[in-house]
Order: sequence, then C-alpha cells, then structure tokens
Amino acid sequence: MKYKTILILLLALGCQRQDTIDDFPIMGNLPMGEYPVGFQTLFTYDLTKNAVPFSDWDGNLYQDHTSEKGRQFQINVWYPAKSRSGDPLKYTDYVDLIGRQTNFSESEEQKVLARQTFIAQTRDLRNIRDAENKLDLNTAQLNQLLDLEVFARSNAVAVEGSFPVVIYPNGGSPAFQNITCEFLASHGYVTVAFVPKGRFSSGFETSTIGLEVAVDDLEFVLGKISEESNVDMNQVAILANAISSSVGAAAISRNEKLKALISLEGGLPSSFEQRLLNESVFYQPENIRAPILFIYSPHPAIDPEYTFHLKYADRYYAHFSEMSEFAMLNYGMFDEFIPDIIGEHPGNTKEGFETANELVLRFLNQKIKGEAGELFAASFVTSRDHIDTTFVLAGLPTPPNMAVLKDTFLKEGFDALENIYQQLKSAGNTQPFSKDFYTDYRSWLAWKKDEDYSYRLRLYELAYDSYPASARINYYVAYYSMQQKFNEQAKRFYRQSLSLLESDENMSTNEKSRLRTYATDELNGLNK
Repeated sequence: MKYKTILILLLALGCQRQDTIDDFPIMGNLPMGEYPVGFQTLFTYDLTKNAVPFSDWDGNLYQDHTSEKGRQFQINVWYPAKSRSGDPLKYTDYVDLIGRQTNFSESEEQKVLARQTFIAQTRDLRNIRDAENKLDLNTAQLNQLLDLEVFARSNAVAVEGSFPVVIYPNGGSPAFQNITCEFLASHGYVTVAFVPKGRFSSGFETSTIGLEVAVDDLEFVLGKISEESNVDMNQVAILANAISSSVGAAAISRNEKLKALISLEGGLPSSFEQRLLNESVFYQPENIRAPILFIYSPHPAIDPEYTFHLKYADRYYAHFSEMSEFAMLNYGMFDEFIPDIIGEHPGNTKEGFETANELVLRFLNQKIKGEAGELFAASFVTSRDHIDTTFVLAGLPTPPNMAVLKDTFLKEGFDALENIYQQLKSAGNTQPFSKDFYTDYRSWLAWKKDEDYSYRLRLYELAYDSYPASARINYYVAYYSMQQKFNEQAKRFYRQSLSLLESDENMSTNEKSRLRTYATDELNGLNK
C-alpha cells in the first residue's frame, strides 16, 4: 500500500499542468516561441561617473532616491530559460522597478513612488495622443493591470547556449516594453531593457548632448551584458521607440558590432531628430550600414524621406495606418483591459501591437539569425489589416573605411583611390565619399605625403564632382589649384565659392565670414 501511494504521488507530480499562453492574457494572441522565459535585474554602477538623482518626466528631482557610488544602471534582462524554474511574476513587479532606477533598495516608499510615476507617465502619453481624452487610471483599473501575471519567471535557470541580443532602451523600463521583451526571449533572444539617463538626473535630455550621453549609457550596458555566458555579442540588434530610435542610430554609426536597428514608432524619420543627430560631431550617417526596419504610423512630424540619405543601409518601411507612437509599447495590449488607456485609435491597438511584434521578430530572424524569406511577403502583409504600405530601399555598395583607403594610397598610389571612387559611382553612388572624409583625408595627406599639393588637388576634384554646390569644397579646389600654379582655374573656383556662400546651409555664419575673407584676399592676389 505504501508503494502504491508513492506511485500515485509521482504520477500526480509528473502530470502537473504546464503553463500555456492561455494562462497569460497580458500576452494576447502573440505566437510565443519554444522557450520559457527567465527574468532578472542587474543593479550596477558606472564607477567612473557621478551618481544622478531620480527625476520624473516633468523635471522634479527626488534627492532621497539616489546613491553616491556612481552612475546607476538598472539593467533588465529576459532570456530563454528552462521550464519549471524560477518564481512567477506579476506586472506589478515590473512597475515597482520604476522606483528603483537610482536607489536600488526596495521599500514601500519606493513602490508608492513607482506607481505614482507609472500613472503620471501613462497620463502624459495619453495627452500626447489625445488631449481631450479625460480617462484617468483609478485604483481599480491600476490594480487590474498590476495583478496581471506575466509570462517570464524571476531568476529562472538559463538555457545553455549562446543567444543573439536585443537592446531595448526606453524611459519607462521595464514596465513599458516587457511584453515585447518576453515575446522575443521566447523565440531565442536575450532581450535587454534599460533607461538612458541625462547628465545630471535620471531624466533623458532631448538634445544632441542627450543623445550622446544616452549612447554612452548604451555602450556601458552592452559591456555589462557581454559578461553574461548566454549571449552572442556578434549578433546584437537595437529595438527602440520614440527618441530612443535616434539613440540607436547614433550608436550604430559608431559601433559596427551592432547588426540591426528597429525604429518601432521612433522619431528617427523626423526632421527634428535628424537635426539633433547631425549636430553631433560623433554622428556619421555614412557609417550606418546595418539593416533598419521602420515601423511608423500617421504623425505630422514623421516622413520616411528623412531617412533616405542613410544610403548604405537596407531600409524596410511598414506603415501602420491605425496605430500611434506609444501604442507600440505595452499600452497597445493594455487597451484590451482599459479601453482608450492612452487615447482613442481608429483601429484595434491589440491587433496592431501583435502585428508589429510579429514583424519585429521576422526582421530579427532574417537579419540576425539569417533565416531566408521576404520580410514583407504577401502571405504576411495581406493578412494583417494594420499595415497599409510597405517598401524597401536597398543599400548601396559601401566604400572602404578610412584605414583601408589610407593603406591603399600608400601601397598603390592615388590612382587606386580614384578607381575606387569611380567604381562606387558606376554602381549608383553619386557621392561615394562624405564631406567629412575629404576633410580628414586632406589633413592626413598634409603630413609629409603631398609636398606639392598635387594629391590634395586631385582629392578635391573628386569632392567637387560629388558636391559642386559646396562653397567650402569649391574653395579648396581653388586653393590647391593656386598652389599648383593653375591660376585661371583657381580664379574660377574662388569666384564660385564666393557665389555659393549665402546658399550653403552646411556652414555657420562664422565659417562663411572666414571663408569669404580668405577667398577674397587670395582672389585679389591672383588678379594683381
């Protein structure tokens, strides 16, 4: 009898019901992958930088919520995990982490702050979408969200192996993007979310400097994640919403380790954020060569044309006509539980959110994992009402980097550089090298490699072929022509330079003043 009882108990344990997606309404109808998902939070510091106080979106500082050890980083990680390991989580666990961005200790006071912050941020996002919508989160509605069980389990045992990494920066991490992160982790990605901070507080700075600081934060997070045993740091992508998409573009322009970018209703295709990027001396759009997926919806500031200059990247565009920027965050799914949580939408935000997530996964699988297939296959697009427009812009052949071009000159001479230029141009690239390239290469040639200025003249003749309307480039063709005693040619290009000054939008007032003085003096000297 004793053995029969034991057998019954063993059978009962073996037949315990496994969790299924139906147990997690928060995940909607997303097609989950083969892996259970684990979750952990890394609390760490950049000891080379000062700590910052907590700041809400309005700019109010909370000095009590800080540490003096160093710049604080709360790094949230979802990963493929072994089944039946770890502890169950609810959405409230993610919301509570909002209160531990700068002070990592856990307390009731911080939970209160976290929930107040979540409500305030939700209200702010709703007002961006619909200023007339008066819906507010009451206690019952908030508790309904907080009590939702999430798919991930805390501190579950990681599956052995090495998985691609998706970095997802967001100002409401992890409470704004956990659904997407859990979805991707179930399909074999280590997804990493963090809050980019400002120089002096936890609040992001919407400025060129703010973008640069955020890229530094992203690089720090990458460094920490690289220490984990289950990550493949040769397969890293960035997924970003709102202005974080420009953070991603700035990061990719500096770091070739980043293999793909997804602008999930990001501000990257806007004139405002393009201006912020272009004002950074670190940002080089010609260095963006990783494939980019743009998911966007109707917005007066958004236009794909603002990204057409990223000519070396394969760019994929999908327009969601019935969605909005922040419905691509968890709020798209939350609309199912609290209708119009961030304002009215013409379409079903839950279905739009699910479609966007499936498209993100398709893109990652093809560009990171190397799966075959057409991203916008008719079988996918036509079955989903939210996507009304798709198109692809193929990247142009990329020029060699600066180190290779210098080596080419030293080993094969300037003719080889000109041949590279012409080959790229014949492949459809009307401007094979950037304006910054000519400045840097000119400075390099000046050091004992071009005593008679002949190579610099040839260099700027190439530059003129690409940028004939540049006052600065016309000036340098004139200057180096003068050095070579080609005086009539020098006069012509000096005159052209002066005539282009007022219309050249790429020069500051001070630069124009200096160039006008130099060109005028040198032209007068040639006319004597």
